[in-house]
Amino acid sequence: MEVYRTEEEQVEAIKKWWRENKLSLIGGIIIGIAVLWGGRTWMAGQDAHAEAASTLYQVMMAKLSRGSLEEAAAEGSALLGQFSDTPYAALASLALAKIRLEQGDMAAASSHLNWALSNAEQEEVKMVARLRLVELLLAEGDTAGALAQLNAITAPDTFEAVYEQLKGDVYVADGKADLARTAYARALSVMDPTSPGRRLLQMKLDELGTGEEDLS
Repeated sequence: MEVYRTEEEQVEAIKKWWRENKLSLIGGIIIGIAVLWGGRTWMAGQDAHAEAASTLYQVMMAKLSRGSLEEAAAEGSALLGQFSDTPYAALASLALAKIRLEQGDMAAASSHLNWALSNAEQEEVKMVARLRLVELLLAEGDTAGALAQLNAITAPDTFEAVYEQLKGDVYVADGKADLARTAYARALSVMDPTSPGRRLLQMKLDELGTGEEDLS
């Protein structure tokens, strides 16, 4: 920075700087205001977009709860088409998978689950999509595919019991009783003691026996 010898020189330097830079300075202020206004307008648009997606998803769920599967599917397809960039799209895709599975269209159900798995932003939604996909693959007899899906991730605590039980189911279908027993035992150890699913899980484990008979 220049050091000015007199106050007059400082004043004159300021005037000169203003003459040379006032247009760019004013332009910068105008651009800043425009960006701020544009940002607020964009945010308002995003809020309206998400609100519309939420409303459409609620309509879909209402029709699904009434058993109007095709009407619910139509709402879900519209949501995916218009609001695929919102979190509601992945939820709608899960619901569409359920609808198609109930209608016996396993290929369409698998497609929707894979879409949710690839596009969901929330890890919980991705986990639900993956576990349902494992169930679907298991129902189709694709134990290798089901196990690959399970081995691709480490289940968080909230999903560990379901994850281990599914792994046990896959091992049973694959004829691997020892691995199934280990998975079921792990599922029991982390499952909520009050969970209604404990009885069924214990029955699955009991049906496998102790393992000693496998050696006879």
